[in-house]
Amino acid sequence: MEKLNGYDLMCVGVRRAEGGIRASHKSCFDERSQTNHFRPVFWLSDKDKAEYCKHYGVTHSKCYSEYGLPRTGCVGCPFAKDYVSELELVEQYEPKLIKAAKAIFADSYEYTQRYMEYREKKKLQVKNAIPSC
Repeated sequence: MEKLNGYDLMCVGVRRAEGGIRASHKSCFDERSQTNHFRPVFWLSDKDKAEYCKHYGVTHSKCYSEYGLPRTGCVGCPFAKDYVSELELVEQYEPKLIKAAKAIFADSYEYTQRYMEYREKKKLQVKNAIPSC
């Protein structure tokens, strides 16, 4: 979309308080070679967010308020950090949706699981290869 329409600015709803890679940004604005990124809510704290939601009567998705997910993304994404526990929640609250996710991502779940096992095996090998003092 950016390239097709020649946009030179993208607004992204990312807050530094969310942590992780989001906290690594130093500013609410990044100059890039093609599209600059502006994060208008970058400096809002969790307290600011709660106050905004209360003031404007924001209704959150059941994913947060009922299911207990701290974040959402694509349902059943096999690349999510905690995809297994997310699948368990989807299965509990959305039985029809879990069938669709498993039908679409079945091979990806298997591949992701094998990769995670491989990664853990490599971590152990590196840990065991380091001589102790």
